[in-house]
Amino acid sequence: MTTQKELWQNGERAQRYARQSGLASRLVYAPLARRIVACLSSSELRPTIVDLGSGPGHLAIELCRLRPQARVISVDSSMEMLHIARENASKAGVSNHEARQGSAEEIPLEPGSVDLVVSQSCFHEWEDPHKGLMEIQRILRPGGSLILKDYNRAWLSGWKRALLGRFHHLDMFRFGVEEVDVLLKAAGFDVLHAKSEGVQYFVHAIKP
Repeated sequence: MTTQKELWQNGERAQRYARQSGLASRLVYAPLARRIVACLSSSELRPTIVDLGSGPGHLAIELCRLRPQARVISVDSSMEMLHIARENASKAGVSNHEARQGSAEEIPLEPGSVDLVVSQSCFHEWEDPHKGLMEIQRILRPGGSLILKDYNRAWLSGWKRALLGRFHHLDMFRFGVEEVDVLLKAAGFDVLHAKSEGVQYFVHAIKP
């Protein structure tokens, strides 16, 4: 079976996804970006923010708009997606965005160089969650934040599983919020907030 990662290497599929997700950009990603920025310390005047598994870059662009003094880096394993993210950032007129190829398990950044890592609807695709979380520990400075927002397995029960299973693969419902909490603590994070929010969960953790 073709994996999600392999799908994003296909130019036509990547472009189609970018167009579809772009329609909801200001409705979905702008409010999420505001919530994310609220988790930054007020002392971080010029933060470095990594959008891990950024896809076409919609969330990264909203973060650029909110914090024009920040350095916002899109990291994705798909070169096609990174090409689209660069194009989208250019069209949006943001100058504080860059894009780098990498994965959760291999992030192309120096140790202790990042203030905030965000992963939106991507955690379920990581090949090795523990290795990915340890890699984030490596690049975060002490006190730096990690925000995970992804599909909540605890929400997927009974008739929901039966109904959705008729139309979609349910691989995105890989973890519930309690499992994510355990994984984060095992990787050495302090979990500040971990909450099921219907179909998705929102988790904010810091590197001690």
